[in-house]
Amino acid sequence: MLSELNQIKTKDGLRLEGLLFKAQGKALRRGSGRAIALWLGGLGSRFSSSPARVHAIAGELAKKKISFAVFNNRGFGDVNSLTIKHGKKSAYKYFGASFEKFEDCVLDIEAMIRFCRKRGYKKIFLLGYSTGANKTAYYILKKRGRGIAAACLLGPMNDAIVIKKELGRKYKKALETAGKMVRRGKGSELLPMTMTNGMFWTAARFWSNARKSSNEDLFPYYDPKRKFRWTKNIRLPVLVLIGSREQHADRPVLEIMERFQREIPAEYFSGKIIKGANHGFRKKEKELGRELAKWISMVSRK
Repeated sequence: MLSELNQIKTKDGLRLEGLLFKAQGKALRRGSGRAIALWLGGLGSRFSSSPARVHAIAGELAKKKISFAVFNNRGFGDVNSLTIKHGKKSAYKYFGASFEKFEDCVLDIEAMIRFCRKRGYKKIFLLGYSTGANKTAYYILKKRGRGIAAACLLGPMNDAIVIKKELGRKYKKALETAGKMVRRGKGSELLPMTMTNGMFWTAARFWSNARKSSNEDLFPYYDPKRKFRWTKNIRLPVLVLIGSREQHADRPVLEIMERFQREIPAEYFSGKIIKGANHGFRKKEKELGRELAKWISMVSRK
């Protein structure tokens, strides 16, 4: 297995770094071409955030002759000043988890897909982890999964519920303040850190990430009356993986998994609860990699 440091360019001029692990040997049998799995990280994560997980997944995929790529997205880190280039012109703009616009995740995903296509990969599997799972679901909603053969949602928790739990009594006040700031045109300004337990959040980012019924609220398993609106556009296999020790779950993990199973059309759904795994699949990285490799091999043969 060979690894390369690479860079993708989005349509709006961002350059984002990452790693490509190239599997050696013949492509998947009965597949229509070379296969690659794309990892889309969670809130604030970098391509280098979890070396143990990255190497374990890449290693298990390589055994099945599947390549693996992991890139930064515009939400990596808390606050980053990135250069936007258009021809000879360039400008600096703030990004990172505190500043990113969720809806622009489509641009990052499309750039990753273009990168893979240019290198000859025919079957692309999008692996969305944590908030990356929300972004994967949003991509299915907006683009019907164009360019990908299948999608995996890893640790797909509801961010609004997680933030509400973390902030406790501060949550309501922080949300109200963020809403007022957005309506007054001050969405790019930071919320008072006393409201956010010391976290950097612009009002607009908090309003998007922490509010139920926002564009990011794609997994409303907390409300039995609400549908998962993105699932209406599913035309490809979807795998859901959740750890049995998911620390961000507000209810039994089995109940969450069953809700995904009800919302995703049966012909496309696969799901598994990984025993003993937490949100980051710590110490279960190889098992995670084996599950991903097994699933990709299976759907590639269909």
